[in-house]
Amino acid sequence: MERLFLNSDVPATSSGRWTYWRPMAEHVVELGTLHGREVGLPTHFHDENQITFVLSGRRRFVVEGNVIDLAAGQGTLIPAGIPHRSIAEPAGVVCLNAYVPAGRYAVGPMLKEIERQWRKSDQVRWNDLIAVIREHRQDEMLASPAAPVRTICDKPVGEIAARMGMSREGFSRMFTRRAGMPPHAFRLASRLNRARKLLRAGETIAAVAAETGFADQSHLGRWFRRIFGVTPGQYRLG
Repeated sequence: MERLFLNSDVPATSSGRWTYWRPMAEHVVELGTLHGREVGLPTHFHDENQITFVLSGRRRFVVEGNVIDLAAGQGTLIPAGIPHRSIAEPAGVVCLNAYVPAGRYAVGPMLKEIERQWRKSDQVRWNDLIAVIREHRQDEMLASPAAPVRTICDKPVGEIAARMGMSREGFSRMFTRRAGMPPHAFRLASRLNRARKLLRAGETIAAVAAETGFADQSHLGRWFRRIFGVTPGQYRLG
């Protein structure tokens, strides 16, 4: 029997694979669901912690060179600012994501409680999920682990390298080892995360594209869909 989440709160607008929406909850920035096959995403990161719980099928992530393999009834937390990618699964997967403020959580007990609710009723209710996350938060908001890296990535790579007495290539290699992705990819991911925030705030797609340094709406749309699985318009309606 496929174990499904309670979907009475799921909005009508959906990409067919990913759905994102924002609950009115202090401890959760965004909720999302994934339903489909061959739905891997390239390397990216989030400004929030990502909690993923698999309801059916299999989901695999590559995080800092390690493969996290999740079967139905299993979950994980990917910390804010940590680059990761997901591996496409031909058999299909149904899972839920919760994006929560950066900080420290009792991850093991939290995932155990989500699993307990899932096994008890063959579903995970969104209100219950939000309550579990709130109850297992252990501290106030912390800065993203990538914040120092993001700070030095705000300026041209050549300028930063020169200030550090390094070649551009040497700096890029050092940055990649530290951040888990090259400077240009990190910058792109930062701009896309900024675009997410602006879209959540209700900004128009054209304004978001201009503010985040994309040539136009189409340019933003191509990268946004590649990294997040939905178009900016679909995401904005969530």
